[in-house]
Amino acid sequence: MIIRLLHRQTIARLIPFQRSLFLAFGIFLFWGVSLRAQNTSALSTPAFTPDRGPEADLERDLAGIFNDPHFSNAIWGVSVQSMQTGEYLFRSNDAKSLLPASNLKLFTAAEAISLLGSDYHYTTDLLTTGRILSDGTLRGDIVIRGAGDPTFGSTLFATDSSQSTIYDAWADSLARLGIHRISGSIIGDDSYFTSDYFPEGWTVEDLPYYFAMESSALVFNENQISITVSPGVAVGSAIKYELNPSTDYVTVENLGTTHADSLIQKRRHQEDSVIAAGTSSIDITRELGGDAITIRGEIPLHGTATNQQLSVEDPTLYAATLLRETLEEHDIEVTGSVRTSRESAKPYPFLKARVLARYTSPPLSQIVRAMDKQSDNLYAEELFRTVGKEIGGKGDWTTGAAVMNRYMASIGIDSSRVAIADGSGLSRMDLVSANDLTKLLRTMHDNPKLSDVFYASLPVMGTDGTLASRLKGTAAEGNVHAKTGFLTGDRSISGYLTTLDGELLAFSIIGNNFTVPVREANNVQNLALLRLVNFSRK
Repeated sequence: MIIRLLHRQTIARLIPFQRSLFLAFGIFLFWGVSLRAQNTSALSTPAFTPDRGPEADLERDLAGIFNDPHFSNAIWGVSVQSMQTGEYLFRSNDAKSLLPASNLKLFTAAEAISLLGSDYHYTTDLLTTGRILSDGTLRGDIVIRGAGDPTFGSTLFATDSSQSTIYDAWADSLARLGIHRISGSIIGDDSYFTSDYFPEGWTVEDLPYYFAMESSALVFNENQISITVSPGVAVGSAIKYELNPSTDYVTVENLGTTHADSLIQKRRHQEDSVIAAGTSSIDITRELGGDAITIRGEIPLHGTATNQQLSVEDPTLYAATLLRETLEEHDIEVTGSVRTSRESAKPYPFLKARVLARYTSPPLSQIVRAMDKQSDNLYAEELFRTVGKEIGGKGDWTTGAAVMNRYMASIGIDSSRVAIADGSGLSRMDLVSANDLTKLLRTMHDNPKLSDVFYASLPVMGTDGTLASRLKGTAAEGNVHAKTGFLTGDRSISGYLTTLDGELLAFSIIGNNFTVPVREANNVQNLALLRLVNFSRK
C-alpha cells in the first residue's frame, strides 16, 4: 500500500492503496519515530524489539499513529484483539472511561437482540370503544396506542419512501368498515412509556434538530418534520418552502428572501462576465417549547434548494394530528378534538376496545440494522426504553440504564466503571472504555445465535451507512464492519476487520477532548485501520 503524508500542519490526505507492505511499513516506521520525537507524552511507545517480528512492528506503528501531536491535549483509548487467539495486538488507555458517542448503540443493539430476541415485533393499534352506526358514523373516540415502535411512519421502512403510507392504509381500513364520520376525538396514547421525553446529558442546542428527537411510546415519522426551502419567483421576493409531511401542526415564519445571482468578471482571454447562482445563507430553526419554525437568510435566484429536518414538540400529539389530517384527506370527517392520553381523567378501557387497524413492525433484527447503519438516535432511545419496560417493568431511562448495567455485568463488564444515561450515546454523561467495547464485540462474535444479526447491522467501510464514503478504494473497503460515533470533540469507531492473513480482529478506537477539526481524528483512525487490515504475522 502507498500512503501520502502531507505537511503535518495540514490534514494528511489518503490516496488509494496498493498492497505493497514493504513501502508501507517503512513509511509508518519513519512517521512513528518522527512523531515520538515531537511528542512522547500521549502514549507509551513500545521499545523496538526486532526478534518479536510483525507484532512488534504493528505495536510500534500504531503507537506512532496515535502519538499525533495534534492530539497532545486529547486522549485516545484503543483496544485491538484477535477473535481467533484472544491476544491483544494493541492496547492504549483501553481501561479509561471515555465518551463513546454513538458507539454506545453497539450495547443497545446487543442488549435488545439478546434480551428481546431478534424476532421481536412491535405493534401499534388503532382502537375504539364506540359503535358504528348505520349512517357510517363511528360514535366514540378512536385511540392510537403506541408501544415504542420507532418504525411507525418511518421512511426507513416505507416501501414508497412516504411516511403517510400507514395512515393511508388505516383510512382505507376505516372506509372498508363503512366509517365516513367519527363523532368523537382522536387520542394519542403513549402511556407505555413514562412522559419524560429526554434523558439526562443532552445539550439544549441539539434539541430542535432531527438527531435529538423527543422519545415517546407513540412515534410517527421519527418525531420529526422536514422543511425544504427554494428561491422565490423574483429577486426580493420571499423564498418558497415545503413541509414534509404537509401539516398544520407547525407554524412557519418565513423571513427568507431571494437575492440576485452573482456577477463574476473573467478577465483572462477577454472572456465576458458571467452570472453564477452564488451561495445561500439560510438558517431554519424551531423554538424550544413549541412548534414555531423560523426561516431566515437568503437564497440566490437560481440557487439550489436547501433542506432541514427538525424535531417536533410533543410527538404524541403530532402523531394524532397527522392521523386526523390524513382521515380528512380521505373524506372521513372528525368532529371532536385531537388530544393525548395524558389529558384524560381516567385510563382508557383497552380491554373493552375493538381493534380497527394494526401496524406490526419489521423484526428487531431489521430495526437494529437500520439503527446502526444510519446511526439513528431515536431508534436507539426507543429500543433502550423498550428493553427497560419489557425487562425492568418501566419505560424510562433510569430503568433502561439499570437493565443495561445488569446486561453489561452478565458479559463480564465491570458496571461500576461505566455510566449509562441513554441508548444512543448523545448524552455527555455516557462513559465506557475501549476494552468494554471489544469485550462486547467478542461476546457477540462468540454467540452463534446472535453473531450474524449483530454483524449484519454494522456499516461497511466504503459501502453503506455512515461509512459509505470513507476509505473507498483502499484495502479497508468492504473489509471493515464498524459503528461510528461523533460528538463535538469526540470521535469513535468500533467493530471488526480482517487482516491479510484472514485473521478476524475486534477493535475500538475512541478519541476524546480534541480541539482540532474532526477530519483530523478521522485521519488518525483511518491510518490505524489501514495498518490493521494490511497486517500479516508472516
